[in-house]
Amino acid sequence: MNPSDNPKMVICLGRQLASGGSEIARYLAQELGFGFFDKELIYAAAARSGYSTDLFEEKDEEKSDLHSFFSHLIPFVGSADYYGNHVDEDFLFRILSDTIHQIATEENCVIVGRCAEYILRDYPGMTSIFISADTDERVRRLCQSKEIQPASARKLLTTNDKRRAAFHDFYSSCQWGHASTYHLCINQSVLGMEATKSFVLDFVRRRYHLS
Repeated sequence: MNPSDNPKMVICLGRQLASGGSEIARYLAQELGFGFFDKELIYAAAARSGYSTDLFEEKDEEKSDLHSFFSHLIPFVGSADYYGNHVDEDFLFRILSDTIHQIATEENCVIVGRCAEYILRDYPGMTSIFISADTDERVRRLCQSKEIQPASARKLLTTNDKRRAAFHDFYSSCQWGHASTYHLCINQSVLGMEATKSFVLDFVRRRYHLS
């Protein structure tokens, strides 16, 4: 199906770790009655390809060390070998891309991360958003959620942001987190979580002419 024949509303939301972006994405999906896809993309991709979900987890945007390739046989979850026995990260990304395109043609949805705004860059119903937050707030969030010390939280933020940026920029011609890449970029710390949720929801409703 050509997306232009039946354009769905697809919100692609990028985010810094511990910025509150995932919470905002879930809020948008709930308020708008849209599907929500975060880690679910991994499982959908695995089901589509016949590969184990562990492989997609291993090479997810937050964990992947790019340019490394698999040297072992891929364990299947089904009996069909759709893509051959050997596969590298680029091929897994193509499977993920196919899954994102399929989802975008099937339902209104919010897709979190994984270069979705670039994958769907030519899709008429796509809106791209990036959520950031002040470092101190992100550190506090991580310390609370993971029960770690501030020094460990800061190190985790730096490592995670670098990996997300590397994943995004390797597969995209645009830069992760830069304003020119998205329709809306917002620092959640400026307004606070609840006000940011309302602001972004209003933006999306105006964007799609929703009441």
